[in-house]
Amino acid sequence: MSTSHLRLIATVAVIAASALTGAVTGLITATETVSFNSTAAATSFIGAAISGFTVLILLGGRLHPVTTPAAVAAPDTEALAAIDQLNTERRTLINTCIYVRDRATSQAIADKIGAGLQSVGVATVTPVGERFDPTRHEAGGTTPAPDPAHDGLIAVVETAGYTDRAAVLRSPIVTVYRGEGRRA
Repeated sequence: MSTSHLRLIATVAVIAASALTGAVTGLITATETVSFNSTAAATSFIGAAISGFTVLILLGGRLHPVTTPAAVAAPDTEALAAIDQLNTERRTLINTCIYVRDRATSQAIADKIGAGLQSVGVATVTPVGERFDPTRHEAGGTTPAPDPAHDGLIAVVETAGYTDRAAVLRSPIVTVYRGEGRRA
């Protein structure tokens, strides 16, 4: 909205307020013989108009259009570079935590690292009992199915997988049940 639009709106508001003030004053000051006191209404209208226009003049150049700050309108390249740097550092920390968790000899330490990863949106993927899907799982080997119904299900997770929110960081490496007579 431009400055001229704002001034026009303010002027119309002053005129409307002045007219309303005049009309109300004319009705309030009516007597038993006169139902509307036009002299009082005119005086009140002129007084309200003068007051309103005086305020507009005093505001002067202060009526400015609402604009979007430049920082919001055009992204700051330094800020974008800082965000990219933070994302790179986050990925490095996550990958390091996964590496250490895979090699931890203490289950308590592995659990603590897992809880920390989970708190920042990294989930551990251990799909035991799910149907093997080569687009989501990596087959590390097969084992005979104890029952024909188990054919194609994941028997064991050899190496856990990880997702960061929706992005796959690493697919789990799994052992898959295979029925009699089927090849891997």
